[in-house]
Amino acid sequence: MYNILHYIIISYKYIKNKMYNYMFGLSIMKSFTPYFRKHVLTTLNSHDMLFINTFFISSIVFAFFLYKLLFDKSKPLIETFKNYRSLSLTQLVALFVMGFLAVGSSIFIYEFDKNYNTPLINSMFMRASSTISLILVGVFLFEEKYSWKQIAGVFLTIFGILLLSQN
Repeated sequence: MYNILHYIIISYKYIKNKMYNYMFGLSIMKSFTPYFRKHVLTTLNSHDMLFINTFFISSIVFAFFLYKLLFDKSKPLIETFKNYRSLSLTQLVALFVMGFLAVGSSIFIYEFDKNYNTPLINSMFMRASSTISLILVGVFLFEEKYSWKQIAGVFLTIFGILLLSQN
């Protein structure tokens, strides 16, 4: 127990006075999402969950834009709409594909949370697989360089997920 507390204190000192403390807090709050999702899916099916979740997200985004429109004196929404009109066809297609992938992955995650495994294992698998995908895209498409420590960390993550998913 002492080692865990010591590690947390050292980690906190490292992220103190940096933007990472905000990211750490958001990560902690976001880690509750799979459990909220599992709770709601005891009543709804995945399609109902997708609809109602999208409705709430859209309402929040609409309220945010309405607030910006009414109370922000610099009128950034006018600039935003000008930027929207200047999007190229490939950028519009990329936005459509991102939306399609978001909806498809949401349905997949909802079904997985409702019918298979626990939210913890599903969430860890999704985070690890997205990290691995991000690294592969970075290496092969953008020619990024990663250290052996970073690559070893990815493999340890994969190994940890395999251990957690065993019955």
